Amino acid sequence: MSSIQREYEEKRDYIRMFVDASVEITDPITGNTFKGDSKDLSATGVAFVTDNPFDIGQRLNVKISSTQSKLAPLEADFTVMRADKLDDGHYHVAGSIGNVN
Repeated sequence: MSSIQREYEEKRDYIRMFVDASVEITDPITGNTFKGDSKDLSATGVAFVTDNPFDIGQRLNVKISSTQSKLAPLEADFTVMRADKLDDGHYHVAGSIGNVN
């Protein structure tokens, strides 16, 4: 890790955990549901990769399923803060977690 990257990471209020889990994304306005794969999770946000583009500021609901049956899925309101198209055509979407349901 470079010193610049380390300095940036130290400015975060919460630790970011790398998570490999499935994500169900729902648009509460249309009711449409999409699939994704989570990449990281913190106390205030989550990032995932999906086939679907989302708009900055768009409000969604996310359900992150654990690979361990003993843990209930995390269900929360989500606001898109960043959506980048990847070279393979997928989208890397990151945003903030609102209310946890």
